[in-house]
Amino acid sequence: MNILRSFSHVITATLLLGSTQIATADTISISGAVLKPGTYQWHADARLHDATVAGQVRADAWFLGAALLRQSALEPQQRLKAGVLFELRVNRLHARTENNPALYTLLEEFTQQVQDMPVTGRVPAELNPLQLMIPSRNPLLEPGDQLVYPTHPDHVRVLGAVQAPCVLSFDVQAQLRDYLRQCPDHAAADKDQVFVIQPDGRVQEVGIAAWNAQPVNIAVGAVIYRPVSSAVLSPETPGFNRDVADLLATQYRLGGRFSE
Repeated sequence: MNILRSFSHVITATLLLGSTQIATADTISISGAVLKPGTYQWHADARLHDATVAGQVRADAWFLGAALLRQSALEPQQRLKAGVLFELRVNRLHARTENNPALYTLLEEFTQQVQDMPVTGRVPAELNPLQLMIPSRNPLLEPGDQLVYPTHPDHVRVLGAVQAPCVLSFDVQAQLRDYLRQCPDHAAADKDQVFVIQPDGRVQEVGIAAWNAQPVNIAVGAVIYRPVSSAVLSPETPGFNRDVADLLATQYRLGGRFSE
């Protein structure tokens, strides 16, 4: 079992730093629903499964909502956040020019929400320890990697062009339309599509009108982003809603309960 052996001497030879949870350039960290949270020395041959063995992921951890945070992803996500803030500024000016105070207020609220979002460095990754035993699903760790395992949530969130953000109880039988019905949309909302951000960070663009309705699974902990209609946005920002959805996909703490 070379996959496990590559990290075994790292586990025994390195010091668990107790409450220290932040990885540095030469370490990795694991936190949340794990038995041995802490910081470990990074090793060039170490893989994701090795980190889960070191941290001893608990049985109640929520694998789908777990997060791999990478330092190499920070700069692109900083640019994404800056781009979204720029697009918001352009659209606030557009809303003022078009004398649309309701849209302007919505975009001001968006701006505050985006400003408050941390740049996390979250990247898509399989984080189920059993799945990580398959070599093709078990990539190398990068120095500075952080793994965070939450416990299961019990809700779905609806954000974006809504009258107020909603945190709704998850119902295994509920459909997308059921969640949307419980969270009244804003007058500026797109009536034809939404973005579903699944707990693992996957972003799906889904039709919701009679002419383009698509089936979609809404997992517990998912975020539904109600986009702003392109008809009221500045033509200079055609990718605004997708950019917002991609930024939301990096916000792993929107989904689960974290025990850190």
